[in-house]
Amino acid sequence: MHRILFPATLILIAGCLGAGAKDLKILTGAGMSMPVRQMAQEFAARTGTKVDVVSDTAGGVQKRVESGETFDLVIATTTVMDNLAKSGKVAGAHSHLARMVAGIGARKGAAKPDIASAEAVKTTLLAAKNISYVDPASGGITGVFFLSQAEKLGIGDAVRAKAVLAKNGTGVAAAVADGSAQYGVTLVSEMLPNPGVAVWPLPDALQMTTIYAAAVATDAQNAMDAAAMLTDLRGPKGRDANLKAGLQPVSQQ
Repeated sequence: MHRILFPATLILIAGCLGAGAKDLKILTGAGMSMPVRQMAQEFAARTGTKVDVVSDTAGGVQKRVESGETFDLVIATTTVMDNLAKSGKVAGAHSHLARMVAGIGARKGAAKPDIASAEAVKTTLLAAKNISYVDPASGGITGVFFLSQAEKLGIGDAVRAKAVLAKNGTGVAAAVADGSAQYGVTLVSEMLPNPGVAVWPLPDALQMTTIYAAAVATDAQNAMDAAAMLTDLRGPKGRDANLKAGLQPVSQQ
């Protein structure tokens, strides 16, 4: 005997099948937001999985995870990842994805500042009306980094006096774009998405060496898709997305 499935029954079955599907939740350091969102969009289109991406400062990433927020895949600086691994929040083995690249941004159409050398950067910053950077108190490492480099150049106090502090790199870019700050110093990848900003990498003598890494969370609700997304990020398309965002490739670990 053949059974006929009525519409209500079909709806019930479809609902049960859909209930098994899980979203993929990703938490990323803000500097990796641009390539991660691009790769997440491609992953969602290919697999049909809904991907939610949340970005925060490095300190913010650590606080979110340690406070109990649940994510499937976590991306942050190696220091943060090491701390989260020690506390059992992410897998002990994490994959290196890219190296941060700091840059100086100016309003679109403005002349490129002289940043050919560390001494040229010093002269440029001293001549600047004001400078936006991430407030070190927000947990963003780029503000701490920038101030440490300013101290090395002997202009720490002068830079603080010109400060237009922002909560994150996106805020730095916004301050430059709307004219609140003449220059902004943060990650290139955080300024590139803003069409009102032109950005150039700082010279090697003042460049960052911090690396972004990723790992599946130990309490991941969707570890399978998290692992698949991590494979994408580690692959050729992930590398290309990182380069497009102004990040530098690193050897895989």
